Amino acid sequence: MKNSDIGYLIKITSDKLKTNGDASLKKMNLTFAQSRVLSFLNNNNGQATQKELEIFLDVSHPTVVGIVSRMEQNGYVVSWMDDKNKRNKNIKLTDKAREVAKEFEEDIAASEKIMLESLSDEDIECLKHSLTVIYNNLAKRPIKL
Repeated sequence: MKNSDIGYLIKITSDKLKTNGDASLKKMNLTFAQSRVLSFLNNNNGQATQKELEIFLDVSHPTVVGIVSRMEQNGYVVSWMDDKNKRNKNIKLTDKAREVAKEFEEDIAASEKIMLESLSDEDIECLKHSLTVIYNNLAKRPIKL
């Protein structure tokens, strides 16, 4: 594999984004999965059911239970059983989580600004289009290595 292969370049870019993101999340005492829950809830009026989180994260029920439990221990969410349907558990952001969500969104915006600072608006649109096409191609027909 050459260092100029598209797949390799996407991989190392993704790795760098993850490393930088993890450092930012660590100072907030969050994991990547927890940050996704925080963003999902923040974009859904601060509340969702546990089942909605399972679907969004595409993970099992026990995985979501663990994520929510740790977030609850850290003061980011509260949860309760739905009075109308005892099989549903509701999850809601706390005020602490809303503050962290704002900081998190600011960090993402700053990171994206740094990442794209040398690109023109036209370059950025071309990149978005190209990455979307690549993703859709892979979603339709996974590559066998």
